[in-house]
Amino acid sequence: MLRGALIGLGNIALRGHVPAYQSEGVKSKARIVAVMDVVEQSRTKANEVFPGATFYTSINTLLENEKPDFVDICTPPYTHAEYIKACAAKGIHVVCEKPLVEKYSTARELADAVKKAGIVFVPCHQYKYSPLWKSIRDVIASGKLGKVALAQFNVYRLHADTGTANWNPQWRTSKSHSGGGILVDTGAHYFYLAQYFFGIPQKISAILRTLKHTDYGVEDTAIVTLEYPDTLMQINLTWAANQRANSVYVAGEKGSLSYDGVHLLHTDGEETREIPMPDVSDKSQYVAWYAALFQEFICRIEQKNMATDLLDEAFMVMKLLDASYRSSEEKAVLDLV
Repeated sequence: MLRGALIGLGNIALRGHVPAYQSEGVKSKARIVAVMDVVEQSRTKANEVFPGATFYTSINTLLENEKPDFVDICTPPYTHAEYIKACAAKGIHVVCEKPLVEKYSTARELADAVKKAGIVFVPCHQYKYSPLWKSIRDVIASGKLGKVALAQFNVYRLHADTGTANWNPQWRTSKSHSGGGILVDTGAHYFYLAQYFFGIPQKISAILRTLKHTDYGVEDTAIVTLEYPDTLMQINLTWAANQRANSVYVAGEKGSLSYDGVHLLHTDGEETREIPMPDVSDKSQYVAWYAALFQEFICRIEQKNMATDLLDEAFMVMKLLDASYRSSEEKAVLDLV
């Protein structure tokens, strides 16, 4: 049984990580024995969700008193470098929320420190464990669409999600805490999905704007195009919409995929068929993505698999985020390779 410490007991931890640790496929393999949160009021909730776990308000105190096999970091991006380095120095395996850090300038040094430590590092790129994105990837990889010319992903939201009321509810719209706006918060997911679907792009261009939420210290809208030899992948994100919606369209020479938030349709030259998808309003589905990710993390620890593929994926997300901001500022298409 692996012993773990959970760092940060905010919304993402309580809604995704905690129930995943309580799921059948994880609870027999790993147990949270310590919880750290800078907010003392979180102690009561920590005792409730992980009875018997020791509560701390300092990462240094936790690491001095505990000897966890792994640490799960669920705090805002600006804290990640400090926590990951502290764990790596003690040879503790790490699973960490995205993005890797809040600044690209520190990403390479951190990635090198993780590699030197020889620990298992898994970023929370949980969308890859979703039936929707796995199905889209499988159809693309199967060749049923032929050569893909265009892939478009649209995410419409009314505003940024708020953080826990006990700390700083608006941290997502503070650049010093998050590293950016909707591009960091949501775009990071699509940057690892881009690698999952098509590999590393050759060029990038981006337009970042604040269309509605002028009180935010970050952009509320992002339009990003990733260029591959045969494919354009366009990502359209906004917190400035008047209703919540998601959609996907992937066009290939032999067929297409479309998703309207409910139905995933595969169309070829002769017919359209629906690929069954779970109800996205069922929150247990979201927990299942984390459970599957944690199972892979645990498996890598048990097998002593120190491969850096997922760390490299997380670093590339940081590179794409940085290039997007530079592209928007310079009004230019940037080379990535």
